[in-house]
Amino acid sequence: MPSGKRPGVGPIHRGRAVCKPAVDMPAGLGHIPAMAYDLKSSFQNAARYNERANQEMLTVLAQLTGRARRRETGAWFGSIHGILNHVIICDINWLRRFRVLDPASTVLNHPCLDPPNLSWAHDLHTNFKDLREDRIKVDRQIRAWFRACPAATYDTVFTYQDSAGTTREAQAGQAFEFLFLHQIHHRGQISQILDSLGLPNNWADNAAFLEGPGD
Repeated sequence: MPSGKRPGVGPIHRGRAVCKPAVDMPAGLGHIPAMAYDLKSSFQNAARYNERANQEMLTVLAQLTGRARRRETGAWFGSIHGILNHVIICDINWLRRFRVLDPASTVLNHPCLDPPNLSWAHDLHTNFKDLREDRIKVDRQIRAWFRACPAATYDTVFTYQDSAGTTREAQAGQAFEFLFLHQIHHRGQISQILDSLGLPNNWADNAAFLEGPGD
């Protein structure tokens, strides 16, 4: 299907961002350099933040016992362990769905995205160590995909099958946003569970992140 077209709807138009020139700030506030911050930069920044937030979250969760991570909490997926498994299964499936956008992509065809036991019917990992290692690998592929994916792809409409086997379609850029929003939603769930236990969970909540190196 041609990029930017949806049957019966017409073309999907790209927006334009207007970049302001550098401005001098009042004394003591520094200087804002001129830069182009487009949608590709936004996706790359989201991927970088996502990786950091997950790493910091997993560092906190590693301090819990396996029993605590599997404790029934009343959340939709039961426990912290269940939520972590749900999220990584969803992320792997989304990256696999994106293959239609670039069938030859070495990033999207990485072996870590084809685990032999991938299923919606059961957990991908039974132990935290393996889950954590896999989370790191998948987050690397997410960052690599948003480095490699050209901005012209964002308007492309593609079809995929959801977890119930229903055929659906999505605009690539919207699907990319959902990938990150879904993780944010479930990290929030885990934060709430840890709050109820009186445990610190203030991961990746520091604006200094904005000053870090980009991709």
